[in-house]
Amino acid sequence: MSEDKTPRYEDKIIEGYEYDGITEYDNPCPGWLMYIFYFTALLAIFFVGYHFGSHSKDELLEAYTIKLKEAQTETEASESTQQPKISESELLALLQDPAALAEGGEIFGELCALCHGESGEGMIGPNLIDNYWLHGKGKISDIAVSIRSGIPDNGMAAWADRIPEQQILHTAAYIKSIQGTVVEDAKEPDGELVEE
Repeated sequence: MSEDKTPRYEDKIIEGYEYDGITEYDNPCPGWLMYIFYFTALLAIFFVGYHFGSHSKDELLEAYTIKLKEAQTETEASESTQQPKISESELLALLQDPAALAEGGEIFGELCALCHGESGEGMIGPNLIDNYWLHGKGKISDIAVSIRSGIPDNGMAAWADRIPEQQILHTAAYIKSIQGTVVEDAKEPDGELVEE
């Protein structure tokens, strides 16, 4: 075996720190490593000061709120210009149109039945065949608004950007047409009773 030619620094030996022939010395860290340490410590102080100093969270939250309100105003303005006003009497005429009701039933089966049941009896979502309504008064226009903008608090998606307006109206008319039907195991009524 070769002889250890490493110089021994007897004054730097730490007592009790020798194991398996390896002795630990009390040498300082290399200078370049200490410079990196000091630089990262200063950088951390700078970032903490930047984060908590010049930009307070209240200012950022206020700016975010303003931007959000501007975006909502723009969205409402664009929605009001895109959607023509249709009277309830015109919507009630859809109840006499078998093609519109068939299309609405097809869309209901594809998109709505998962939560509201195949016959509207209610599953995860409320039952749609009784005279109790959580949102609106059970008019076709109220149902269309719920389909169009969704009910985010209850997990209902907004369909305005996913399906055309005509299909939303046909689906709303279909839902109105199944109101009053009797289905076994229908979910208990939710909402406010609306007498027609």
